[in-house]
Amino acid sequence: MISVQNHRQLLNGSKWLIVLTLCFAFSSCDLFRKAGDSSTVNSKKQDPELDELQGKKVYDPVTGTYIVVEEIPQETMDTIRWKDIATTRYPPITSDGVIEGGGNLVTREGMGQYGSEFLSSYNVSLMLPFVTNRFDEEAERIDPVSDWALQFYGGVKMALDELSDQGIKLNLSVLDTEGSTRKVSSLLRSNEDVKNANLIIGPYRKDNVSLVASYAGKNNITFVSPHFVPARDNQRNPNYVQVNPSLNSHCQALVRHARKYYDTEQIVVVARNEGEELQALQYLQDENRALGGGMDTTGFQEYIVSVNVKEDSPAFDENIDVLPFISLEDTTVFIIPSWGNERFIHSFLRKLDITRGPDNHIVVYGMPQWLKYERIDFEYYDKLNVHVSSNFYLSPLSTDVQTFRRGFFDRFGVIPKDEAYLGRDIVLYFGQMLKEHGTKFQYFMDSTPQNYLHTRFDFEQIVIPTTTGQENLPIEKFENKFLHILKFQDFQFQPVY
Repeated sequence: MISVQNHRQLLNGSKWLIVLTLCFAFSSCDLFRKAGDSSTVNSKKQDPELDELQGKKVYDPVTGTYIVVEEIPQETMDTIRWKDIATTRYPPITSDGVIEGGGNLVTREGMGQYGSEFLSSYNVSLMLPFVTNRFDEEAERIDPVSDWALQFYGGVKMALDELSDQGIKLNLSVLDTEGSTRKVSSLLRSNEDVKNANLIIGPYRKDNVSLVASYAGKNNITFVSPHFVPARDNQRNPNYVQVNPSLNSHCQALVRHARKYYDTEQIVVVARNEGEELQALQYLQDENRALGGGMDTTGFQEYIVSVNVKEDSPAFDENIDVLPFISLEDTTVFIIPSWGNERFIHSFLRKLDITRGPDNHIVVYGMPQWLKYERIDFEYYDKLNVHVSSNFYLSPLSTDVQTFRRGFFDRFGVIPKDEAYLGRDIVLYFGQMLKEHGTKFQYFMDSTPQNYLHTRFDFEQIVIPTTTGQENLPIEKFENKFLHILKFQDFQFQPVY
């Protein structure tokens, strides 16, 4: 277990962990820098908030501006000297967990509703795929999965500082799942930190999430899944908290936004004839009926596209025919819950663009994966008024975002990725919920929605329908339902309300 008391201590360990950590700390830097000096860093990955100097620009104190000079004096660089640190003093992260610093005493201070315990401090197990078993000391870069976990853990450590300042005490055990179902099973079976946990956060993979959710349900331990969203299985598990909104939630958010501005008759739902997309199409129709008050509500038009044509075939684009669905007199809205095939989305948007007339107004709603597509020309996003649902958005104007970015860079030497914000927000929110509502805080989340850096946590109970009525329905899980609706405008995706 890594019991965190002095949260401001940097990640340390044996030589292999030092290398692992420094790969994390310097992976985006061209040159090493003196500790605490963030003004002279040249970075391959630029960030406008870090005030970095590039090329031959130097600061002119007379004019108060940066000027270009022909020559820059060359100074001798600092030399990095490696030093082995005893593992008994600074133990590394391992799959079995180790102790970092002293732990906080856990004593019961009271009881609340739903069997919630109020404690002097809370044991939290963080299960992430650090995959230390894959670490190669001679490799130039660490494993991408390790980088994901280290970024998340860096955000967690930032959150622990904030919680400590608020007087909230957590005993954090950090465990390496190795990305392995066998390792996770072993941890659940024999690791004492997991057995004594008041809260478990993680892991990542689908099968590992299912294992931990089942374990948490049987042992009455609250479990938070940060990323993976399993399919609904109607299994009762009130200890399961899902941070990432489900496919159904994305469909609901898209329909609600579209119906706010457009009539049902203007909307066409599009899906390929594949299982998940057809299920998503059904979610869209269900939400439309729910908004309309029942089964008599007029449904959306449907366009189901055959996927029997191979992607590399010239007939792939010809297989898409959007002309029958485009209104000549009014706005036409296409909701496309498709995400697994960028070629299909590119072809569909291209067909929309070349088929529409100069007076046809088109609006398209899509999925969050579209944000990371590389093949599609953003001109299509602009001309077709593309919107997407997303659980992640960072406001570039937010002072809190800028403060976190600077603090993370000062501490770890890299610009935070999305996972760092996710780790920070999750641990900060659930640490505060533990303090306020005790170990069964999930029953109180629906009354306390909170805004954080990358999203808003707005949890709802997901219940299992029964034939015996609507009172006291069994709880399947708790799910964050909040989603941003982002529209492409001014050359970027940004929230619309």
